[in-house]
Amino acid sequence: MNRFNPFFLMAFFVLAGCATKAPLAPLEDARFEISGKLGVRWADERFSARFRWRQEASAYDIELWGPLGQGRTFLAGDDRLMEVRNGGGELLDVGPVREVMLRHLGWYLPLAAMPRWISGRPLAGQPLHAVERAVEGHITGFTQLDWRLQFDRFSDGRPRRITAQRDEYWIRVVL
Repeated sequence: MNRFNPFFLMAFFVLAGCATKAPLAPLEDARFEISGKLGVRWADERFSARFRWRQEASAYDIELWGPLGQGRTFLAGDDRLMEVRNGGGELLDVGPVREVMLRHLGWYLPLAAMPRWISGRPLAGQPLHAVERAVEGHITGFTQLDWRLQFDRFSDGRPRRITAQRDEYWIRVVL
């Protein structure tokens, strides 16, 4: 399997990094279904994909696909385990989230932070730096877990575009 398969890169997020200093607690009240577009750049690589993400507490189900629905990939799991399936439903890998992501991507994403970050809020209990706010008071950016996050295009108090940067990684999510 290609180590940098762009459709696995969304697992994202969705947003990449090394292990965090303290374990991330799952969100008990996180429940949403979102869809959108994802763009990722790192080193000399670039790709984009569409996604559908369903979250219920710490359990997630993420579907990724390319142009015309090609290359469907499914990521499912919780704060402990992740499984990766191809479009035909064949199980490609299962194991601890960190290990599966490192094996397929070469990096680890703190998926426990994603439900909060997608809503434009920091993860509770983790250090927060360089908070920026709009005149209206909502957060437009912050640094957490060594990621710089920017939020814009707000609608109903929630960001519709999220940009995350860490080291050589640049990720943009448009909801």
